[in-house]
Amino acid sequence: MSVVNGTRQNTALRNELIIGWDSVQIIGAEWRWLIIVGGFLVVLAFLPLLWLTLTVDPQWQFMGTLHNFWDGGSYFSKMQLGYEGNWLVTFQHTAEPHSGALIQTLYPLLGHISRWTSIPILVLFHVARAFAALFMYTAIYLLGAVVWSRISTRRLFFLMTALGAGFGWILALALGVIDFPDFTLIPEAFPFYSTLMNVHFPLTIGCLALLAGLLILALRPGVSQTHSLQYGWLVALCLSLIIGFLYPQAMVPVSAALVLFTGIVLLGERKLPLYLIRYCAAIILPLIPLAVYLGLVISGNPAMQVWNRQNVTAAPNPLYFLLGFGLPLIIALPGILRAVRRFEQDGDRFMLLWLLCIIAFVYLPSNIQRRFSVGIMIPIAYFAVRALQDFWYPRLKRRVKRLFIVAVLGISMISPLLVLVLPVLPTARAPEQASGILLEADYTRAFDWLSRRGGDSVVLAAPFVSAWLPGYTGMRVIYGHPYETLNARTKERQVEAWYAAESGDVCRQLLDENNVRYVLLGPQEMRLGAGACIENLRRIAQFGDVTIYGA
Repeated sequence: MSVVNGTRQNTALRNELIIGWDSVQIIGAEWRWLIIVGGFLVVLAFLPLLWLTLTVDPQWQFMGTLHNFWDGGSYFSKMQLGYEGNWLVTFQHTAEPHSGALIQTLYPLLGHISRWTSIPILVLFHVARAFAALFMYTAIYLLGAVVWSRISTRRLFFLMTALGAGFGWILALALGVIDFPDFTLIPEAFPFYSTLMNVHFPLTIGCLALLAGLLILALRPGVSQTHSLQYGWLVALCLSLIIGFLYPQAMVPVSAALVLFTGIVLLGERKLPLYLIRYCAAIILPLIPLAVYLGLVISGNPAMQVWNRQNVTAAPNPLYFLLGFGLPLIIALPGILRAVRRFEQDGDRFMLLWLLCIIAFVYLPSNIQRRFSVGIMIPIAYFAVRALQDFWYPRLKRRVKRLFIVAVLGISMISPLLVLVLPVLPTARAPEQASGILLEADYTRAFDWLSRRGGDSVVLAAPFVSAWLPGYTGMRVIYGHPYETLNARTKERQVEAWYAAESGDVCRQLLDENNVRYVLLGPQEMRLGAGACIENLRRIAQFGDVTIYGA
């Protein structure tokens, strides 16, 4: 394991990345390759969105995100809070007033940027998503450059990490079950899939890749005798703090792996090197006040308690979990076994401990098990490339090696490519089957009218409409998100029952309990029922098939 030395390739085009420790040299041709491939992956991720925006029937409106529109509406609502000048997050998808908290701060920050720059929230979200993806791809390549000196190996690691996935696609077809990690369940585990979802997933993976590269450099044998990494702990501290704000669960396996690494060194050498203490402190100490704050928020804020209780992301069946990493994991097994057998104090040991800690935390009892798997493709791809070099290549004929790699990457890419296009298919066949991704265009005119009214009013609307209404208007709804609506299942049933009611006798209670000011009646609401409760309300505005009533 080594950094590129100055004798590799006779070229004047050399760029040097110096981040406070040993230098990592990457030649100009590598940067060009990274820009082309990374840029292509970013454009690829946006193609279905652009296609849908340009081809959707004028009677329908694409609302802004293709993958998991419930969370897409949540991101927009938090950006709307920032646009209005707030830093604390409150859940706009619930009617109950409650205290805010300093959580998920990236999206209020983007909202502030939208206000400062006059860039619309929807546009800024996708611009930030593109830049986050480019940052992540660059960080992954830099990690490969820290570990390997051969350009071809760096590129292989990049492609395996960025595009690697498992057998979810074929298992979904065979079993009729779609809940596989690489298919619909754990997008944060797979870099390319993560770029389809939001901004903070790829940012987190990119920071994890940089942190892993730093730790590989810092923990290798003999580093305590060098001076080039004496300030690397400051970079580690900053990365730990950034990840703590972006995605705090990601730092739990990393911190545990570093503590285990330190304990193993202590047992083996009967002393604890100062540099290990420094890195443990730099990575763990910034997380302690964040953890204390989150604990106090969850224990002291009733709304956050309900949110935490509802926010369940349980681990999948262990077999499904393993199959979700498919060929990359199978290829990595010899590398993992080699690391277990030799257990040398180098990158192998840290990556092995990180991988094992991720798996352990995914299956330890908690309500956020899947969230600990963020970035797991980094150590899997690391060991896959190590195994290719040390185990698989020596057993393959020269002319077969390239075909083998092409086949592995090609099969691994099937799940990401299917995930990319699947949300678009219903919109092409029948737009009404894509409700949530699309809404009837009249709703956006109603949203514009509501947004001009301002204030923190509560609006009653169908669930699919309510998913987007806070982000477009700044107003709150009764039910609009399975996690961020307090007592979500009850509220969802109440909203559906209100629109399905056949008489006005029971209509007033829901409006009074939630202090509703406006009620929407349009195609989405009419699908829930005849809307008899509307009869006693005053019509305020009409936008095509969507009517706004005053409660």
